[in-house]
Amino acid sequence: MYDALSELGNLSQQLQAHSVTLLRAEKLLKRTIRVLASFKDSPGENLEEALAAQTLGHLGSVPLESNGKLTRINPKQFLQSLINNLEKRLSFEGEMLHDLSVLDTGNWPSSPGIRHGEAQVKRLCRRFNLGEEQAVNGMRDFLEHPDSEPENLKPLMQCMQTIPCSTAECERGFSLMNNICTDKRSTLLLSNVSHLMMICINGPPVTLFEPRKYVKTWLRTHRSATQTRRPCTPQMPENKNVWKVL
Repeated sequence: MYDALSELGNLSQQLQAHSVTLLRAEKLLKRTIRVLASFKDSPGENLEEALAAQTLGHLGSVPLESNGKLTRINPKQFLQSLINNLEKRLSFEGEMLHDLSVLDTGNWPSSPGIRHGEAQVKRLCRRFNLGEEQAVNGMRDFLEHPDSEPENLKPLMQCMQTIPCSTAECERGFSLMNNICTDKRSTLLLSNVSHLMMICINGPPVTLFEPRKYVKTWLRTHRSATQTRRPCTPQMPENKNVWKVL
């Protein structure tokens, strides 16, 4: 159980990354399932330690005794049940996932045709409301030059990267909102909270912010707290001769 939970914990950490995509998440899930399946034939590090302690009769300085009330877990049955539940809950047969797989060069045949993945790209463009002709031309350029990412295919690639793979982004949003809406800032409007969250999530880090030009603009245009008089414009007198004297 310790070996299996360690692998699931590692998978959870990887799925919470900002840069993870749906295709990357699928690869990570399938890899974790293969690792769990390998534990049935080759025990994990912690299971080997437990089996060695069982043979010796002690774990370090702690003696081990059998207890009839405890039922021993069948490792292979436990691992197979865990694999079946992962495959059942995390289906890999979705249409969108199948369409997105054509953008991964690792899923291409040895010698793909010039129209490989054309139907899938068109279906994705209709889903994301993108230009089909532009994306198809980009896919053809991608097939001819797999080492470079065509400009016409970048909008579709960027849409693929925006699909959330876990609830981590939602949890980060709630945590950020709690940091913004503190007890001392309880009078913030909903629109202001939304704008602050948008800046914090999508904006550059504070270390890259250059405030100099904004400070100069504020110093030139602001009115200080001690400036109470407003400049008034002179009014034209009714007597034109007096206005000429002025």
